Amino acid sequence: MIEVLIDSWDDFIKHVENLQAERDANAKRSSILVSELLFRGHPDSCMKLETTLERSIQHQITLSDYYNFVYIIRAKIESMTGKKWSIPSRDEFDKWLDEQKYPIDDGFPGDEYFAYLRHHGLPSPLLDWTRSPYVAAYFAMTPQPRKEVQHSAIYVYQEYTSTAKISDFDEPTISCLGPYFGTDRRHYLQQSEYTICTIGKGKSLKFAPHETIVNRDDSTQDLLWKLIIPISERRNFIERVQRMNINPYSLFETEDSLMDDIFLSEIFLRKRL
Repeated sequence: MIEVLIDSWDDFIKHVENLQAERDANAKRSSILVSELLFRGHPDSCMKLETTLERSIQHQITLSDYYNFVYIIRAKIESMTGKKWSIPSRDEFDKWLDEQKYPIDDGFPGDEYFAYLRHHGLPSPLLDWTRSPYVAAYFAMTPQPRKEVQHSAIYVYQEYTSTAKISDFDEPTISCLGPYFGTDRRHYLQQSEYTICTIGKGKSLKFAPHETIVNRDDSTQDLLWKLIIPISERRNFIERVQRMNINPYSLFETEDSLMDDIFLSEIFLRKRL
């Protein structure tokens, strides 16, 4: 992981454009597909790159056990929301796991349902990213910072560069999911993609921490940059993304997010109170 200290919005844009230009140059030179850049914003630079499931539950969980859980709760979700999710049975999912010859590389049964659950706050093994650096800047800078927080951070991730990704069941592997999912509207409003980190195979396939991989010194895959931004730049960043119509309501479309948007635009920026 490469850490970069960002001084201002213009500095942020310059670094993002340089990374994008390097990615595009690699794509032109390569005969295979080169991964796009993904972005993720953290309101505190000290936060680890971990999933909400890791934050909520301290022990390792298998993909099979997690699928069993979300399969059971589906009835409650469908009854209360009116949405229907056509996903495999638990036995069908375990059969799919047993038939896998490679680590997850093209999604898995029920992944669109997993994305829906992640967007609505259920502790999830998916780490959510966005294809937009500006949406990532929103998530890094909009939350009210705690007094002790000095910096926020925007992560930039690239799954692989000029060579096909190398993965093994015996080592933790990060897999990208998306962007074309039939899932919640927020997925498209936020230009979302997801990563999942696993180790093992079959019904013993477990979730693993992303940080065990991105801290490796590999120049061809799982590249990560951490752009560290002083909290003192928060107002400037919020003003910039507001001009792009990136705000709580445009990303979530709920009445609660409308109130958040009014606070940011009318009280925090315009100081009407």
